[in-house]
Amino acid sequence: MFAHGLSVATLKLNKAYYNNKEGLSMINNQNAQVVALELWRFCAHCIAIIVVVGAVLIGFLGSWDLALKVGVLPLLALVVADILAKRREQEIQVRNS
Repeated sequence: MFAHGLSVATLKLNKAYYNNKEGLSMINNQNAQVVALELWRFCAHCIAIIVVVGAVLIGFLGSWDLALKVGVLPLLALVVADILAKRREQEIQVRNS
């Protein structure tokens, strides 16, 4: 799943590069923004997985109360950032079509 997202992002980045060679710099800029947002969302999901695994590990080794205190705030921040990035990405894609 992650490899597919990375390959799609790489293909879009290559497409944006070749569009720039053809003189379509505005579309290139918007495609580059979409690729950057997709990569940010991918990184946010990876960080979220690490936070969840860490919180579960703290829960098993220590206390679940501490695990919730440690894990909830970073996950909420990542969810909000992911939602904002997705909105921005959709806004750019609507402008491109």
